[in-house]
Amino acid sequence: MQWKATDADHVVISHNIGKVEISGRIKFFPDQTTSYEVKAVGPGGESKKTVTVEVNQGMNSGFQEKDLPSKPLEERFEHFVKSVFFDYNSSELSEGAILVLEGNLHWLIRPENLHVRFLVEGHCDERGTEEYNLALGDRRAQIVKHYLLRNGVDASRVDIVSFGEERPFDTQSTEQGWALNRRAHFLLKER
Repeated sequence: MQWKATDADHVVISHNIGKVEISGRIKFFPDQTTSYEVKAVGPGGESKKTVTVEVNQGMNSGFQEKDLPSKPLEERFEHFVKSVFFDYNSSELSEGAILVLEGNLHWLIRPENLHVRFLVEGHCDERGTEEYNLALGDRRAQIVKHYLLRNGVDASRVDIVSFGEERPFDTQSTEQGWALNRRAHFLLKER
Protein backbone atom coordinates (compact mmCIF):
# COMPACT_ATOMS: atom_id res chain seq x y z
CA MET A 1 0.00 0.00 0.00
CA GLN A 2 1.31 3.45 -0.89
CA TRP A 3 -0.12 6.82 0.17
CA LYS A 4 0.64 10.52 0.10
CA ALA A 5 -1.29 13.11 2.13
CA THR A 6 -1.21 16.87 1.58
CA ASP A 7 -1.66 19.44 4.38
CA ALA A 8 -2.04 16.71 7.01
CA ASP A 9 -0.56 16.52 10.50
CA HIS A 10 -0.73 12.74 10.57
CA VAL A 11 -2.14 9.67 8.84
CA VAL A 12 -3.73 6.67 10.57
CA ILE A 13 -4.43 3.28 8.97
CA SER A 14 -6.94 0.90 10.55
CA HIS A 15 -6.48 -2.76 11.56
CA ASN A 16 -3.74 -2.09 14.12
CA ILE A 17 -1.38 -0.47 11.61
CA GLY A 18 -1.85 2.85 13.38
CA LYS A 19 -0.12 6.19 12.87
CA VAL A 20 2.22 6.27 9.87
CA GLU A 21 4.27 8.86 7.98
CA ILE A 22 2.44 11.55 5.96
CA SER A 23 3.67 9.81 2.81
CA GLY A 24 4.97 6.30 2.55
CA ARG A 25 4.62 2.72 1.51
CA ILE A 26 4.22 -0.49 3.49
CA LYS A 27 3.96 -4.17 2.71
CA PHE A 28 1.67 -6.48 4.57
CA PHE A 29 0.25 -9.91 3.98
CA PRO A 30 -3.39 -10.26 5.09
CA ASP A 31 -4.79 -13.80 5.24
CA GLN A 32 -8.08 -12.74 3.72
CA THR A 33 -9.53 -9.88 1.69
CA THR A 34 -9.56 -6.87 4.04
CA SER A 35 -10.69 -3.24 3.79
CA TYR A 36 -8.41 -0.66 5.42
CA GLU A 37 -9.47 2.87 6.34
CA VAL A 38 -6.76 5.46 5.71
CA LYS A 39 -7.45 8.72 7.58
CA ALA A 40 -5.45 11.93 7.09
CA VAL A 41 -5.93 14.51 9.85
CA GLY A 42 -4.92 18.15 9.58
CA PRO A 43 -5.89 21.70 10.56
CA GLY A 44 -8.84 21.68 8.16
CA GLY A 45 -10.34 18.45 9.48
CA GLU A 46 -9.94 14.90 8.30
CA SER A 47 -10.23 12.97 5.08
CA LYS A 48 -10.88 9.23 4.88
CA LYS A 49 -10.38 6.71 2.13
CA THR A 50 -11.07 2.99 2.17
CA VAL A 51 -8.70 0.65 0.38
CA THR A 52 -9.51 -3.03 -0.07
CA VAL A 53 -6.67 -5.54 -0.34
CA GLU A 54 -8.03 -8.57 -2.14
CA VAL A 55 -6.56 -11.96 -1.38
CA ASN A 56 -7.28 -14.60 -3.99
CA GLN A 57 -6.90 -18.02 -2.42
CA GLY A 58 -4.94 -20.33 -4.69
CA MET A 59 -4.18 -17.63 -7.22
CA ASN A 60 -1.03 -15.67 -7.97
CA SER A 61 -1.11 -12.65 -5.63
CA GLY A 62 2.14 -11.07 -6.86
CA PHE A 63 3.75 -11.17 -3.40
CA GLN A 64 5.35 -14.61 -3.53
CA GLU A 65 9.01 -15.27 -4.28
CA LYS A 66 7.95 -18.13 -6.57
CA ASP A 67 6.27 -15.56 -8.82
CA LEU A 68 9.62 -13.98 -9.72
CA PRO A 69 11.94 -16.96 -10.33
CA SER A 70 13.28 -15.70 -13.63
CA LYS A 71 14.03 -12.21 -12.33
CA PRO A 72 17.58 -11.25 -11.34
CA LEU A 73 18.38 -11.11 -7.62
CA GLU A 74 18.58 -7.30 -7.79
CA GLU A 75 14.96 -7.06 -8.99
CA ARG A 76 13.71 -9.56 -6.40
CA PHE A 77 15.55 -7.70 -3.64
CA GLU A 78 14.08 -4.37 -4.74
CA HIS A 79 10.59 -5.87 -4.97
CA PHE A 80 10.57 -7.45 -1.50
CA VAL A 81 12.90 -5.27 0.62
CA LYS A 82 11.60 -1.73 1.18
CA SER A 83 12.84 1.44 2.86
CA VAL A 84 11.79 2.26 6.42
CA PHE A 85 10.63 5.82 7.17
CA PHE A 86 11.06 7.86 10.37
CA ASP A 87 9.35 10.79 12.05
CA TYR A 88 11.12 14.16 12.14
CA ASN A 89 14.18 14.21 14.39
CA SER A 90 13.59 10.58 15.41
CA SER A 91 15.30 7.23 15.15
CA GLU A 92 12.40 5.37 16.81
CA LEU A 93 10.64 2.67 14.81
CA SER A 94 6.96 3.49 14.31
CA GLU A 95 4.31 0.79 13.94
CA GLY A 96 4.38 1.37 10.18
CA ALA A 97 8.18 1.02 10.11
CA ILE A 98 7.97 -2.25 12.03
CA LEU A 99 5.42 -3.58 9.54
CA VAL A 100 7.80 -2.75 6.69
CA LEU A 101 10.67 -4.45 8.54
CA GLU A 102 8.52 -7.54 9.14
CA GLY A 103 7.83 -7.70 5.39
CA ASN A 104 11.55 -7.32 4.68
CA LEU A 105 12.37 -10.06 7.19
CA HIS A 106 9.83 -12.37 5.56
CA TRP A 107 11.98 -12.33 2.43
CA LEU A 108 15.46 -11.96 3.97
CA ILE A 109 15.24 -15.03 6.24
CA ARG A 110 13.91 -17.41 3.60
CA PRO A 111 16.42 -20.28 3.17
CA GLU A 112 17.12 -19.43 -0.48
CA ASN A 113 17.98 -15.82 0.48
CA LEU A 114 20.36 -16.47 3.39
CA HIS A 115 23.35 -15.70 1.15
CA VAL A 116 22.08 -12.17 0.38
CA ARG A 117 24.28 -9.40 1.83
CA PHE A 118 23.01 -5.85 2.00
CA LEU A 119 23.68 -2.34 3.21
CA VAL A 120 21.33 -0.26 5.36
CA GLU A 121 21.78 3.43 4.58
CA GLY A 122 20.65 6.03 7.13
CA HIS A 123 19.21 9.22 5.60
CA CYS A 124 17.79 12.51 6.91
CA ASP A 125 16.02 15.52 5.51
CA GLU A 126 17.97 18.75 4.94
CA ARG A 127 17.09 20.37 8.26
CA GLY A 128 19.78 20.34 10.95
CA THR A 129 23.54 20.59 10.73
CA GLU A 130 25.59 18.19 8.63
CA GLU A 131 27.15 16.63 11.75
CA TYR A 132 23.79 16.22 13.47
CA ASN A 133 22.22 14.61 10.40
CA LEU A 134 25.12 12.20 9.96
CA ALA A 135 24.69 11.09 13.59
CA LEU A 136 20.89 10.80 13.20
CA GLY A 137 21.28 8.82 9.98
CA ASP A 138 23.66 6.49 11.79
CA ARG A 139 21.16 5.96 14.64
CA ARG A 140 18.44 5.16 12.09
CA ALA A 141 20.61 2.60 10.30
CA GLN A 142 21.73 1.12 13.65
CA ILE A 143 18.18 0.64 14.98
CA VAL A 144 17.12 -1.08 11.76
CA LYS A 145 20.17 -3.34 11.87
CA HIS A 146 19.54 -4.26 15.52
CA TYR A 147 15.90 -5.07 14.75
CA LEU A 148 16.97 -7.38 11.93
CA LEU A 149 19.63 -9.09 14.07
CA ARG A 150 17.13 -9.67 16.91
CA ASN A 151 14.80 -11.32 14.42
CA GLY A 152 17.10 -13.83 12.73
CA VAL A 153 19.37 -12.00 10.27
CA ASP A 154 23.04 -12.94 10.69
CA ALA A 155 25.28 -9.93 11.43
CA SER A 156 27.70 -10.91 8.66
CA ARG A 157 25.01 -10.16 6.08
CA VAL A 158 24.35 -6.52 6.95
CA ASP A 159 26.50 -3.39 6.99
CA ILE A 160 25.40 0.17 7.71
CA VAL A 161 26.37 3.66 6.59
CA SER A 162 24.99 7.13 7.24
CA PHE A 163 24.62 9.67 4.47
CA GLY A 164 22.81 12.24 6.60
CA GLU A 165 21.23 14.73 4.21
CA GLU A 166 23.72 14.10 1.36
CA ARG A 167 21.56 11.81 -0.82
CA PRO A 168 17.93 12.97 -0.75
CA PHE A 169 15.28 10.78 -2.37
CA ASP A 170 13.14 13.89 -2.95
CA THR A 171 14.83 17.27 -3.50
CA GLN A 172 11.75 19.36 -2.65
CA SER A 173 11.97 21.41 0.55
CA THR A 174 8.42 20.45 1.56
CA GLU A 175 6.92 18.33 4.33
CA GLN A 176 6.24 15.59 1.80
CA GLY A 177 9.78 15.72 0.42
CA TRP A 178 11.33 15.74 3.88
CA ALA A 179 9.18 12.76 4.95
CA LEU A 180 10.51 10.71 2.01
CA ASN A 181 14.10 11.60 2.91
CA ARG A 182 13.88 10.47 6.57
CA ARG A 183 14.58 6.83 5.90
CA ALA A 184 16.71 3.74 6.21
CA HIS A 185 17.26 2.47 2.69
CA PHE A 186 18.26 -1.12 1.84
CA LEU A 187 20.82 -1.71 -0.90
CA LEU A 188 21.90 -5.12 -2.21
CA LYS A 189 25.67 -5.62 -1.95
CA GLU A 190 27.62 -7.20 -4.77
CA ARG A 191 28.49 -10.83 -4.22
